[in-house]
Order: sequence, then C-alpha cells, then structure tokens
Amino acid sequence: MTDRGSFTALDMRQRGAARHKLFEPLALRHAGVLRRAHMLDLSVSGALLHAERPPRIGDGVIIEFQDLAAVAHVIWVRAKRFGVRFDVPLPETALRAILDGGAACS
Repeated sequence: MTDRGSFTALDMRQRGAARHKLFEPLALRHAGVLRRAHMLDLSVSGALLHAERPPRIGDGVIIEFQDLAAVAHVIWVRAKRFGVRFDVPLPETALRAILDGGAACS
C-alpha cells in the first residue's frame, strides 16, 4: 500500500478531490435491489461506502442519499468497505449542501 507521501501524479489525479468524513445511512441500488449501506466519506468524484454485502469491482450502483441520486461504479472492495467513483462528478454546490445538511465529521 502506498503511503500519502509517495503518491504518484496518477494517484493524485485519481484521488485529488478533497474527502469529507461522514457516517450516514443511505440507500444503495445494485442489480435492481435496494440495499442499506453507510457513507463513510464523500468527495465530488466518489465515496467510501460500507455494506454487509458489498457489490463487486466494476458493478454499477445508484446511491440515494438526502436529495442526491448518483450513478457510480465500484472501483475497489475490501471486506465490507468499498470505493465508488461517480459517473458524473458532483457539483461543488451539491457536495456543500450534503455536508451542511448531514453529520459531517471534522
């Protein structure tokens, strides 16, 4: 695993968006089934999620949280945690609204 001090330029392009810690329940649509999950962090480009039965790498999902419905693809899975990349990045205004309305952690 790469430590933060040795990120390459490619790593920074992939993970360059600021991440905001959360612990919020959400609805996750996967393969036509609605499941419960939790959002652990959020950025304009993606999110870290937790679910009892996470989807597989490459699977498409729809995240439904507050007034947001975002289409994303799973890019990694480790046990019950998984990362998704939004197909269309969130507008900064939408991210701010979510953080202001949710229980964001510092």
